[in-house]
Amino acid sequence: MNRLENAFGGFTVKIWKWHTLVLSCPCCGTHSEYAAQIVGGKDKGSYWDPAYWCEKCSTALRARDTWLFGALFGPLMLVTGTIGMESLQAWAVPQGAAVAFAAICCAVIGWPLSRGLSRHLLYWEPRDPGAVQRAKLRRLRGDDE
Repeated sequence: MNRLENAFGGFTVKIWKWHTLVLSCPCCGTHSEYAAQIVGGKDKGSYWDPAYWCEKCSTALRARDTWLFGALFGPLMLVTGTIGMESLQAWAVPQGAAVAFAAICCAVIGWPLSRGLSRHLLYWEPRDPGAVQRAKLRRLRGDDE
């Protein structure tokens, strides 16, 4: 995990390239394979509504429709963990080993599942109201290319 200090805004951005969320900036149209979360400064979001940073256009973003993402991701991880634990029950494996195996199954299934769901279910919007207007105007003009 790396932390970068921005000289302009004085905030801290946590960059973790194995992050499970895929970022698609509505302001500049950039598609990034990871989301850089803001962990300090004036643009920092709350625990339940974190802020992310677009490195191309320097805009603070937030993810919308996270309830839909969680409504699909949570039950799928529950099913994966349950199947992982129940598959070892026939061999009389100790409870700790079954939990560890279920955690590994959830990690193997959860990482690509989270990236796929975030690519298709999360809608990103700027935290600044002025940036929201600029993003709407850009989409109306067709500047996505």
